[in-house]
Amino acid sequence: MPDRLDKNFVVLSDDFRFPYSRGLMARSLMRAGIPSEEAYEIASTLLETLLAEGLKEIHRSKLKKRTMCLIKERYGKEAAANYEKWKLHGEAIYVGDAGEQEPFSRGILAQSLLAAGLSPDIAHDVAEKMAADLSERGVKNISRDQLRRLTYQMLHTKFGKQYTRHYLIWRTLKGPDQPLILLFCGATGTGKSSLSVEIAHRLGITRVIGTDTIREIMRGMFSRQLMPSVHESSFAVWKTLVRPFSDRVDPVLTAFQEQTQRVNVGVHAIMRRAITENLSMIIEGVHLLPERVPSEFSSEAIIIPILICTCQEELHRNRFINRGQETTERSSQKYLENFESIRKIQDALITKAEENNIFLVDNVDFDDTVSKIIQFLTKRMGELVNLDFSEYKLPKKEDRL
Repeated sequence: MPDRLDKNFVVLSDDFRFPYSRGLMARSLMRAGIPSEEAYEIASTLLETLLAEGLKEIHRSKLKKRTMCLIKERYGKEAAANYEKWKLHGEAIYVGDAGEQEPFSRGILAQSLLAAGLSPDIAHDVAEKMAADLSERGVKNISRDQLRRLTYQMLHTKFGKQYTRHYLIWRTLKGPDQPLILLFCGATGTGKSSLSVEIAHRLGITRVIGTDTIREIMRGMFSRQLMPSVHESSFAVWKTLVRPFSDRVDPVLTAFQEQTQRVNVGVHAIMRRAITENLSMIIEGVHLLPERVPSEFSSEAIIIPILICTCQEELHRNRFINRGQETTERSSQKYLENFESIRKIQDALITKAEENNIFLVDNVDFDDTVSKIIQFLTKRMGELVNLDFSEYKLPKKEDRL
C-alpha cells in the first residue's frame, strides 16, 4: 500500500473506497448545522482517534455511527438526530428516467471525477457538495443528462475547462460499443499491479487480470517436462533451456521471449472473451510486450498498451528489499539474485516500446505516475470523441449551483 495512507484510513462502501477526508467530513457536519470551526475539530478528532486504534479501513455506515456518537457526546441527542436526518435526506435522490431509476451515488459520481483528473479528496468532496446542493433544493429525481450538466457546471466554475472536457470524455465513453482494454507492460518490480488496481478504481473498471495468473493456469495444464518455460519466473526461465546458444544469442532474453509467446496464447483468449462480452478490463504483467495491437483486435476494441518501468537501478532494487520486509510470503532473495536478468528484460522492453512508439512512464512516485497515466489515457480517449460543448452552455450566474 502506498506510503500516503500511513497517516490516514480508507472509507469503504458497497461500490467504492476512498481515503478519509477531513474536509469532506467537516462539510457534511456543517450541512447538519454544526459551526465550521467545530466541524473541522470533530473531523480531526475522528481521524486521530481511529488511527490511534490502529484502524486501516472502515465501512461508511460504521464511520457514520462513530460520528453520531461523538456529536451526541458533545452536543446532545438533537444535534446527532439532525446529522442523521441530513444524511438520510441527502441519499433520497434518484437518478434516471421513469422506470430506470437508481439511488444517487456519491461514490459513482466521485469515480467519474477521478477519471477527470481530480485527486481522491477533491473528487469525493465535490460529490458530497453535489449531494448537499441537490438536497437543499429538495430534488427527489434527476435525469442522467441533468446530473451530467450540473456536474459540468460545477467543474467549469471551480476547476476550469480542462477538467470539464476530461469529465465529458470519460462519461461519453462510459458505455462504448467497444470495450476498453488497457495493457500494463513492465519488468518485475516496477509497480504494475498496484498501478493497475488504482487506475481501474479511478476509471470504474472492475476487472484486473495478471499474466502470472494465466501462467499459473497453464502450469496446471502442462507438465514441466512438456512445457518447462511456464514453470519458471520470467527472469529465471532461461535456466530451463538446454539447447546451446551462440555467443550472439542472449539466453535470458531468448527464454523470456519464448515464455511470453506461450503466455500470450492465454492473454489473447481473454481479450477475445472481453470483446465478445463487451467488458472493459486491465491486463498487467511482464509477459505483455509493448508493441502495436494485433489487427484481429484493433478493430473490435479500444486497446492501449502502456510500459511501466523503473529507470533508477537503486530504487528498483529497494522495491524488492521492501517487498521482502513487508511480507514473509514473498522473499526478496530470489529477486535480488536475479536482479541483473530483471534489468536486462526491462532494457529490452524499453527498447521495444521506443521502437513501437508506446507510451512509457518511469514509476518513481506512485501518485505522480497515476496522474501521468490518467492524463495520457484522457488524451488518447479524447482523440476518439467528438465533444459538442454547445449543449453544455453555462447558465446565467444566478442560475448556477
